[in-house]
Amino acid sequence: MFNFCPAIKASFLSVGLICLLNHAYSQEGFDNPTRAVYIFDMARYIDYGPGFTDSAVFKIGLLENTSELLWEMGNLAQTRRTIQNKPVQIVAFRSEDKIIHTQILYVNRNSGFNLEKVKEKLEGHQTMLITEGYEFRESMINFVVINGQPKFEANEEMIKKAGMSVNQNFLFTAIKTREDWEKLFVITDADLQVQKETVKLQLEEIEHQKQEILRQKTLLDSLDNEISIKEMTLFEKQKVLNDQLVQINKQKGAISSQRKTILLQQQEVQTQQDTLSGQREEISSQLAMIDEQLIKIGEQESKIKVQLATLEKQKLILYFVIFALLLVSFLGYYIYRGYKIKKEANFRLEEKNRTISMQKDEIERQRDLAAAQRDQIAYQKKHITDSIMYAKRIQTALMPSLELFGDKLEHFVLYKPLAIVSGDFYWVSSHNSQQVIISADCTGHGVPGAFMSMLGVAMLNEIVNGKHIMMPDQIIENLRQGVIKSLNQNIDEDTVKDGMDIAVCLVDFKKNILWFAGANSPLYLVRGGELIHYRADKMPVAIHYKMHPFTLHEIELRKGDAFYIFSDGYADQFGGPRQRKFMSMQLKETLVAMSGVPMLKQGEKLNEIFEEWRGDNSQVDDVTLIGIRF
Repeated sequence: MFNFCPAIKASFLSVGLICLLNHAYSQEGFDNPTRAVYIFDMARYIDYGPGFTDSAVFKIGLLENTSELLWEMGNLAQTRRTIQNKPVQIVAFRSEDKIIHTQILYVNRNSGFNLEKVKEKLEGHQTMLITEGYEFRESMINFVVINGQPKFEANEEMIKKAGMSVNQNFLFTAIKTREDWEKLFVITDADLQVQKETVKLQLEEIEHQKQEILRQKTLLDSLDNEISIKEMTLFEKQKVLNDQLVQINKQKGAISSQRKTILLQQQEVQTQQDTLSGQREEISSQLAMIDEQLIKIGEQESKIKVQLATLEKQKLILYFVIFALLLVSFLGYYIYRGYKIKKEANFRLEEKNRTISMQKDEIERQRDLAAAQRDQIAYQKKHITDSIMYAKRIQTALMPSLELFGDKLEHFVLYKPLAIVSGDFYWVSSHNSQQVIISADCTGHGVPGAFMSMLGVAMLNEIVNGKHIMMPDQIIENLRQGVIKSLNQNIDEDTVKDGMDIAVCLVDFKKNILWFAGANSPLYLVRGGELIHYRADKMPVAIHYKMHPFTLHEIELRKGDAFYIFSDGYADQFGGPRQRKFMSMQLKETLVAMSGVPMLKQGEKLNEIFEEWRGDNSQVDDVTLIGIRF
């Protein structure tokens, strides 16, 4: 509506520019969106070494008193869902004592946390410590703001000492020496002084322009009020005129339509009058004819009355005769029909008696046969059940006692056979300061699986207790050769090979080392609330197209570590609200969630979870799950 003069436009632009510069130079640190983007971008350049492969997620920790940065990080994680091919998980800590292992930990100096205490908590873990506002080389990566621009310095020695490395292109953009650090701050202070003087002069100019703008604004406001009043008056008059024009147009249309209606009605009235005159003439002629016909009808009515009296007498006689004939006909029909029905019923009754007699003889014969078969089946079932129960006692006797675990290891064994006997088995043996713990899943279940399990137990007794072979990879190799030899297996045969999947552990109490090897059966190690997956070789203990040596894993044990070996029966069980498998991922989450619970309670809880998941479904396979805490 208004066109401001060029001087006023220039004044507004100057005020906006000065305010923008003043905000830029008064910034005292990163904003939260910038911090979040820097942390996510830096995470891509960190190399944690081969041990990072088994981590399930990429954790970013925030040691903060507020939730603003946590909220920004969570929003960014909705679009950047993975870092280094791992799902991103954001966690917050409110004190140094609550810190757990994460891949990245961010600390701001303004939050008042003790950095030395934080470093002590991170010692021994591969965690990239990112700080903000601290002195030179006090952490691995430190954020600073120089002349309103976000910068960072990187301590490569501290990063390498923690077992990590970063990309050289990443280090190239960082502040590397104390001289560069101090030089940036000296330059910034000098520039800041010049900028302060410039801002002071610009503020004085702005104040002068502000007074001029206020004076012109007052004048414009008075003119604007007068124009608004005149516009309102003109608008009201225009509105009244428009209403009158609309009313006149409506009246013109109504008058035109009424004229057309009146003309049509006049034409219809004239037509109806002509029609009425013709109808009156026709009615007069018809009335004359009706009078003549009424006279004739009166004469005929007298004749008809005489004829009706005669007909009434004849009808009564006729009705009586017809009724008598019908009564006699119906009576004869029902007598004949009853005789015929009785004759047919007697014939059918004789046929049914003969059939029932034959069926009775056949039923008695089949009853005697079914009773004999039932007795034979009951005898066979009892004989088979007794044999299987005896096989169970033999299988149970062959398995080692759980007392061989000793008092050194807190443990549980969840053992749930699908049938009376099981294709799964566990095996324990001790020698000096070493203890062997084994979980195995044989081909099949029930009686066939039990035969394989007893063969495996017998071979393990010979390999470990007889030959004193203790290393897990050598135990599995000797067991494989024994199975191939005992079952005469041939690689050229295109058949399913009987064998077993197995996980073998050797605990050395003197060296605090766990040795592990597996054939299609992995090992889960839970340490500090995090699960590490040690994978098994994709080969069974049987003849196979791939006959490579088994991999031996050496694991340094720490106090409180818990490790688990198991068959696939637990993860393959169908159930739940959607009738799906339990799956290995859900088993991992369950083991991590109950890592702090005593081992016996863990076994009871895992059994409850399994039964609740199974519900009314049948158990699909033998289940063995062994948990040990060091």
